[in-house]
Amino acid sequence: MATGDLTSVSLKEAAEGLSVDDQIKLGDADLRRSVADQVVKTIVRANSATLIVPGVLAAVDESNIYFHLSSPGDRIITNQVIMALLGATTVQVGAIAIIIAPYLFPSRTDGQ
Repeated sequence: MATGDLTSVSLKEAAEGLSVDDQIKLGDADLRRSVADQVVKTIVRANSATLIVPGVLAAVDESNIYFHLSSPGDRIITNQVIMALLGATTVQVGAIAIIIAPYLFPSRTDGQ
């Protein structure tokens, strides 16, 4: 088939010949995408805050050590804190993927 034979069809045009059930499913797909986009934005914001706060605390640590207000052994951000952040982020991403996947891709056995 030549490239000139392909045409662009909008969802609204495609839905005109569909049953009510199929049109609801098309709308449901849009809702699923919208929810997924909002969840991803929320996760990005939360993870950004999770990175910014320890960064600020690390800067405070360095400042305190530089001005001799605390010793290097009294750091707020230690290796354990960094490892906990890495582990928590990994678990969070996996949990979100497991939670969202069935919602975005429902099984076809639900009454079909």
